[in-house]
Amino acid sequence: MKDFSPQMTPSLGILFFAKKTKSLQNGQIPVYLRITVNGERVEVATKRTIPMDKWIPKQQRYRGNSEEARLFNTFIDSMRNQVFRIYRDLCDSKSLLSALAIKNELQGINASDMTLRGLFTYYMNQKRSLQEIQFSLGTIKRYETLEAHTFEFLKASKKLNDISLSDINYRFITDFEYYLRVTKNNCNNTAIKYIQNFRSVILTAVRNEWISKDPFTNYKSRLQEVERQALSMWEVEKIYNHPFNIDRIDQVRDIFVFCCYTGLAYADVHALSRDNIITGIDGESWIETHRKKTDSRTRLPILPRAMEIINKYKRHPKCIADNKLLPVLSNQKMNAYLKEIATICNIRQNLTTHLARHTFATTITLGNGVPMETVSKMLGHSSISTTQIYSKVLDNKISDDMGALRNRFETHPSRQKDGTMG
Repeated sequence: MKDFSPQMTPSLGILFFAKKTKSLQNGQIPVYLRITVNGERVEVATKRTIPMDKWIPKQQRYRGNSEEARLFNTFIDSMRNQVFRIYRDLCDSKSLLSALAIKNELQGINASDMTLRGLFTYYMNQKRSLQEIQFSLGTIKRYETLEAHTFEFLKASKKLNDISLSDINYRFITDFEYYLRVTKNNCNNTAIKYIQNFRSVILTAVRNEWISKDPFTNYKSRLQEVERQALSMWEVEKIYNHPFNIDRIDQVRDIFVFCCYTGLAYADVHALSRDNIITGIDGESWIETHRKKTDSRTRLPILPRAMEIINKYKRHPKCIADNKLLPVLSNQKMNAYLKEIATICNIRQNLTTHLARHTFATTITLGNGVPMETVSKMLGHSSISTTQIYSKVLDNKISDDMGALRNRFETHPSRQKDGTMG
C-alpha cells in the first residue's frame, strides 16, 4: 500500500469488469468488482454473469433497455453505492482504510469475530460460486468432506462445535493430522492431502488479515511416493475384445477403453460433445477440450481404437438428446460396473477411470516411444514433473533396451573390454 499522510483522503477506485478468461460453457462471463485504495487492489466476485456481447466495458453496463439489462445495471449501481458508503464510513471513523477492509465490510466479515466455522462457510461459498468457472464438483465434494472431518475432530478432541481462528495453532494441526491417521484410518497421503487442503482454507484467513500469523509456518509434511498402476497392452485388448451381453457393461467397457486411448479423465470425457472434435494440423481428427481439474487446454489426435468407439455411439439416443460425444454414466456407476468387468475378464487390478489415464500415459504412449514432453502436453499437465509421476518404466521397455544392448555386444564382442560400443 502506498504511503499517505493522515491529512490526505485515500484515493478510491471502483471498476466493474467482465472476466473473459473465466467464461462459462454457455457463453456467459462472470462480472467482478475491483476496488483500489491508494494503489492497493482487491477483486470481489459479484456472483453475476452476462452474455459476452452485452457488456459495455467503458460504461460498465449491460447493453440495451431490456428488463434483464435494467435489473443488472440496478444491481451494479447498488453495489457501487455500497462501496462508496463503506469508504465514507471508514474515513469518518478514522479506521484503517484499505481495499481489503472495504471488501471485508462489503461481504459482512468482521475479522475479530471470525471463527473456524465462519471461515469454512466463507471459503465454501466462494468455491461453490466459482464451481462452473474454476472448480469441479469433485473439488467441492473434497472440501465438503474436509469440513466434516474438521468439525468431527473439534467435537471429539475439544467437545466444541466451533473455535476462534486465533486458537488455530501448530498443536491443532498436528492433532488433526493424528486424528485423520488414527481415528479416520487414513493412509499417509490421504491424511496429508486433507491437511494441505485445510492449509488452503487457513491461508484465506491469513491473506484477508483475519489472523495475524500463519499457523502452518513450522509444519512440515511429506507425501510418500506411490507407484502408479497401469494395465498392459494385453489386458487392454482383452477387455476391449471380450463379448458382453449386457448393454450397460458393454457401454462402460467402451468408455473405459476410450479413456485408455485418450488419457482423458472421467470429468473431461463426460463433458465432451461433437464440438470438441476438430481437424488437427495433420488433417486428422483431434479432440480439443479444457481439463476440468486445471482448466488447461488439451489437444490430442484421436487414435483408431478411440475413433471406433466414437463412431459406435454416433447415433446413440442419449448422445443425440444431450449433445454428448459418448453416453457416460455417473462416476459411481462407472466404477461399480468396472469391478464387474474386472471380475469377468479376470483382471486383478482395481479398474477405475483414473487407471485408464495411467494406462494411456505408460502403456499406450511412453511404452511405445512417445516422448514425455508430448505425453505431458496431451495429458494437459502444466509441468513435465507431473507427467514423470506416471512414467513407470515398463518391463517390455527394459527388455527392448537391454535386448538392443545385448545384440550390440554379440555383434562386437571385442569392444566389451574397453566399454566402447560406437
